[in-house]
Amino acid sequence: MTATAPPAGQHKRGQRGLSGAFLRYRILAFTTGVLLVLLCFVAIPLKYLAHDRGPVAVIGTAHGFLFMVYLVTALDLGVRLRWPWLKLGLVMLAGTVPFASFVAERRAHAEVQARLQPGAATARTA
Repeated sequence: MTATAPPAGQHKRGQRGLSGAFLRYRILAFTTGVLLVLLCFVAIPLKYLAHDRGPVAVIGTAHGFLFMVYLVTALDLGVRLRWPWLKLGLVMLAGTVPFASFVAERRAHAEVQARLQPGAATARTA
């Protein structure tokens, strides 16, 4: 049996899958990051300074639930990009440090763009 080239549309489908995985990751990274910043810099100070537990209950629960979804989307993206385990772990942990998910998302964005448009990455560096 001889090896044959993959069908012409197969490469495009892989890119579309990567684009979809990145879009899901990007939305969840932004949402998780915003909720964590609100939790740390608004809700927790309100809890201790104004004795109001309401914002922590609402924002904390939303962040906790969406963080689990963020972990799944980060794993999906990391598997598609074949990230090393350490990098994948750091990207997943970025949802637990205020502002870190924004940094991780920008770095992932640069990597995905380089993967989807190989010529664009070299044109920018030249």
